[in-house]
Amino acid sequence: MALGILQNTPYWVWGIFLLLLVLGLSQTRARKVSRVLVYVLPAIMIPLSLSAILGMFGAGPLPLTAWALGIVAAFVLNVFVFRAPSAVRYDRAQQKFEVGGSVVPLLLMMTIFLARFVVGVTRAVNPSLTVTPAFIGIVSAVLGLCSGLFAARAMKTLAARPAA
Repeated sequence: MALGILQNTPYWVWGIFLLLLVLGLSQTRARKVSRVLVYVLPAIMIPLSLSAILGMFGAGPLPLTAWALGIVAAFVLNVFVFRAPSAVRYDRAQQKFEVGGSVVPLLLMMTIFLARFVVGVTRAVNPSLTVTPAFIGIVSAVLGLCSGLFAARAMKTLAARPAA
């Protein structure tokens, strides 16, 4: 069954997977990024996850609440548990942030991809499962959590810039 699922997956899905994999792997190296680049991932991932929720489950209270709670949980977890990214320094001369490499962005991208892939496969194999409150809540919360972690990481990075 698993082989059949993989064989029947459209080629463009694997293209997106490879794009996310390359982008995620690039985040594993230490690098210097501008303030604008710090905003890019959250600016893409938050609207993308919200549109995914709306497209998959509609604008009902359950998916939107679970998604929002996922984002809130991400900020709380990042403040008290993860404290990521940890190795950030602001270079005044270049006006760039020096960010240590991390596998976290790669893991978040792969989690988002996998969540959306699972929804697609579940719709094809067992569509009645995709309308259950538990399924909707879990998928929505996971997408919110991942998007929120991107935003929380960006905010922590921006906080490394000293006041003018």
